[in-house]
Amino acid sequence: MSFTLSSCSVSSPAVGVGARSQFAGARLNARHACAARVAARPQRGGGLRTQANMRPYTVRQGDTLATIASKRGMSVADIRKCNVGRKAAAFDKHDTNWEVKIGETILLPAGKLSARDSEIIGGITKINEPRVYPTRKGETIMDIISGRNITFEEVQKINPGVNLGTFNNGEKLRLPPGKYTTREKEMLQGCGILPPETVNPLSGMVSGRNALYLVLGVVFAGGYAQYYAACMRYQHHNIRLWGNDKPEPKDD
Repeated sequence: MSFTLSSCSVSSPAVGVGARSQFAGARLNARHACAARVAARPQRGGGLRTQANMRPYTVRQGDTLATIASKRGMSVADIRKCNVGRKAAAFDKHDTNWEVKIGETILLPAGKLSARDSEIIGGITKINEPRVYPTRKGETIMDIISGRNITFEEVQKINPGVNLGTFNNGEKLRLPPGKYTTREKEMLQGCGILPPETVNPLSGMVSGRNALYLVLGVVFAGGYAQYYAACMRYQHHNIRLWGNDKPEPKDD
């Protein structure tokens, strides 16, 4: 999906100097770290700074404009302003009844983090090492691994002695590196913690039925190449296609 980005300036809410909890301080540090990474990105041209400050957000079940905005210290008007210029007619800034739909992708300022975003960032020390995942109340191990393409054996190996069932007390779980949900990837890439993904141009060719066609094509091409080479040997060296190691029978 392509976006036409417009200038989006969102004011950050004031944060008290004396944080009331350790988590509040950690959240603020994560927010500042993300904003610093985004601001430090080199600009390639006059109009690319706005792109660097934006990130995609895929709408999930239960999301509304109001909940997305409130979790990140924004207003609904801020989100609308960041998405003005999109081709979707529903993003008309004059349409006050517009609401997001599940699976739809919108743009958010990269430095605007929810409490959950800050928790995810706080569990990552190095992107090529296992990370600490803060579980949610009622979340099961299958809920966690199914959306991240992780096998049960993988998570069991790096969590010895941990009861991998249902989590109810905010347990910390180690997850393999490079395994993220779509929402986590969007947020971490927008903050510059993860590099942007590259797309393999052959990925569409080697999936599903196309993979079978590709294998059959390679087999056919290889067989034809051998047949052609045998024909050329016969024409130039009078070597038969088959039975070359046997002498020709002589007529009596």
